[in-house]
Amino acid sequence: MKKYLRLVLLLSIVLAASGCTGKQAQSTATIELKGNPTTGYSWTYTMAPEGVVSEVSNEYVADKASEGVVGSGGTFVFKFEAVAPGEAELVFSYHRVWEEDVPALETVTYKAVVDNANNLALTKEE
Repeated sequence: MKKYLRLVLLLSIVLAASGCTGKQAQSTATIELKGNPTTGYSWTYTMAPEGVVSEVSNEYVADKASEGVVGSGGTFVFKFEAVAPGEAELVFSYHRVWEEDVPALETVTYKAVVDNANNLALTKEE
């Protein structure tokens, strides 16, 4: 029993010395938005200020559909990475890009927060 307690104590000291708290830092985060580009609609975003996060990837993943089904929806997947400590607002709009005078069908806002350890948190604003 004493060997077990010594091992636990030693492991605790090593983890504390290394700064490991059991939580892994996350420098990237993903936003997934449902949509259907076959309708002409797609998700785009604006960011203010720039320089806090940057886009790593942006892709559309179609839902699985029965054979022969065309035009089913899917998910727009945006992946961001931390760049510098601070806060930024990401405003996503679901619209047809060529219809400049028509309001977006849907708008969603996310807050990106990057801390001094370069951890990124994305929170949907209500």
